[in-house]
Amino acid sequence: MKAKVKAYEGAHKSQIVIRQSRRADEERSIADRIAAEQREAQRRKRENKEEERAVALTKRKFKQESAEVLLGEREEVSAELKAAQMQGYRNELRRQGRGSAANNTAQPRVREPEGGLLEREKKMDRELYRKRQGAGAGIPSGGNIATQERNWNEAVSSLFPSLVTLQ
Repeated sequence: MKAKVKAYEGAHKSQIVIRQSRRADEERSIADRIAAEQREAQRRKRENKEEERAVALTKRKFKQESAEVLLGEREEVSAELKAAQMQGYRNELRRQGRGSAANNTAQPRVREPEGGLLEREKKMDRELYRKRQGAGAGIPSGGNIATQERNWNEAVSSLFPSLVTLQ
C-alpha cells in the first residue's frame, strides 16, 4: 500500500503541490477576512465610544448653558446646542461632523456682568447662595416661612376640602 501511495505522489507531485498551495491560500484568505472583520468591529466600537463622548459633551454643554441662562449670565443657549437638543443629539452631531465646534466661528452672546469681567471671584453670601439654589429649584428663592406655610395650607385645603387647617 505504501508503495502505491509513493508511486501516486511521485507521478502527481505537481498537482499535489498546487492543491496544497491553494488550500494554504484559502486558509490565509480566511484568516485575513477574520482579522479584517475584527479590525472593523474594533473600529466601529471606537467610533461608537467617540460618538457617545461627543453626545455626552454636547448634553453637558447644553445643560451648562441652560443653567447660565437661568442665572442670567447668558442671553440664550447657542443655536448649535438648541438644534442638537431638538433634533436628537446623535443625528445632529453626525450632520455637523461629530459636533466639532472648531469650525463654529460665531460666539454666543454673553451678557457682561456689572463691574466688568475681572471681578469673577465673588464671595458666596447667603443671598447669592439662595439665588443659585433657587435657579436650580433647590430652595424657593425669596420665600420666607410664612409664605411657604400659607402655600402648604392652600395646597392641603385644595386636595382635602373636608380637612380644616388651623391658620
